[in-house]
Amino acid sequence: MSTVLIVHGGRFGQSEKIANQMRKVLEGAGHSCDFVPLTKTTTPDPARHQAFLLVTSVRYGYFDKNAYRLIENNRAWLEQVPAQVVTVSLTARKPEKRDPQVHSYTKKFLEKSGWKGRVEVVAGALEYPRYSLFDRLAIQLIMRITNGPTDPSVTIEYTDWEQVDKAAAAFAAEL
Repeated sequence: MSTVLIVHGGRFGQSEKIANQMRKVLEGAGHSCDFVPLTKTTTPDPARHQAFLLVTSVRYGYFDKNAYRLIENNRAWLEQVPAQVVTVSLTARKPEKRDPQVHSYTKKFLEKSGWKGRVEVVAGALEYPRYSLFDRLAIQLIMRITNGPTDPSVTIEYTDWEQVDKAAAAFAAEL
């Protein structure tokens, strides 16, 4: 079985939660996993890792620059091993936005990063009470534009856990 490097990047914890669920599925399929946060120094160990999974969120339409750095610095290795990126985005609360070819932020990420592996787009969580005033106002504006909830007391988990489990199982089967 393979050792998978699982990297999670996000601001409020939903990406980590999704990555952890995927880890459980991968481990249930017999694979071992190293579970680490996305930082500017995150890097795989090609002698140890036979596969790669990046679960990272989109924030205001942008991916963490460390995701780009990780891919660019490890491109040769990533093109030789099974690899998957999972985009976590509130816009994916609408099922039609879960297609990587439709999800505009993921499309831009794929073009800019040159990513060649598997791609999945998963809905995140809306947690107004956890946000700073700036984040809450910015997200409320985005939600108003996209016909989403704007009540500042609302917490909604949009993540489709069945989709997460299926994506992880498909990735495990590829390994």
